[in-house]
Amino acid sequence: MNKKITYINSITIAFLALIATLSGLFWKGLYVNDTVSGIAQMMGQDLITLVIGIPLLLITLYLVYRDSLRGKLIWMGTIFYFLYSYASMAFLTSYNQLFLVYVAIFSLSLYTLLLELISIDIKAVKESFSPGYINKIAAVFLGIIGVMIAAMWLKIIVDSLLTGIAPSILESYTTLVIQALDLGVVVPLAILTGYLLFKGKEWGYLLGSIFLIKASLLGTAILSMIYFMAQNGVKVESGQAIFFIMVTVIGIIISAVFYSKINGSINGNKYRELNKGDKVTTS
Repeated sequence: MNKKITYINSITIAFLALIATLSGLFWKGLYVNDTVSGIAQMMGQDLITLVIGIPLLLITLYLVYRDSLRGKLIWMGTIFYFLYSYASMAFLTSYNQLFLVYVAIFSLSLYTLLLELISIDIKAVKESFSPGYINKIAAVFLGIIGVMIAAMWLKIIVDSLLTGIAPSILESYTTLVIQALDLGVVVPLAILTGYLLFKGKEWGYLLGSIFLIKASLLGTAILSMIYFMAQNGVKVESGQAIFFIMVTVIGIIISAVFYSKINGSINGNKYRELNKGDKVTTS
């Protein structure tokens, strides 16, 4: 993808996210139509996006400028985090003054990531990885995460269908947005990515790199949500809390080791990117 588009879109996402997160944390009444639990979760996510998500987006954007492959892949994972986070904000949060900001971040993140995915040389990404067991470990981790998330949400939904009682997590909302995103997008993607990575496929390395960063960021955001919920007297299921703590810690460790196996730069011998008007370099 053209680097100018990368820079403009990323800076715009960071700027809009700065507005959204500061408003969510300090604008009293912005989330007035949401539930106590919903407000706590959104504020928890706002905090992590502000102190980790936005800085990481800008730092990795600088690394992209410096032709760092590792930085480029972390940047893509961070964009995926913004895509997921603001899809949930746009679809789940009760209508407020920042609705268009949420939609703009969601849309920019979606098309920025798609453009990058169709322009990147996935064969060269695979070639940049050093052989090692961490690739298999990361693959199994992603597959297990997908299955466990599916089991967690399906249990709640199936129990509701069997009893005829709406699930408690629905609260006053009209549908289960997060569960729809997870079961419809995240779970299949995690399992597919895990399979492709385990088999050593090119797309597995690319998607695995992106998914691990998104999972680490979102897991950290969920821990922040749990803290805000506890502070506001919202009951948190201990099993779910323990699950997310374990997943986040293990995910961060696996991500760090996984990324340590990447060699080369964006324009180096081990990595080639197909940009409009650029020549493809070979090793």
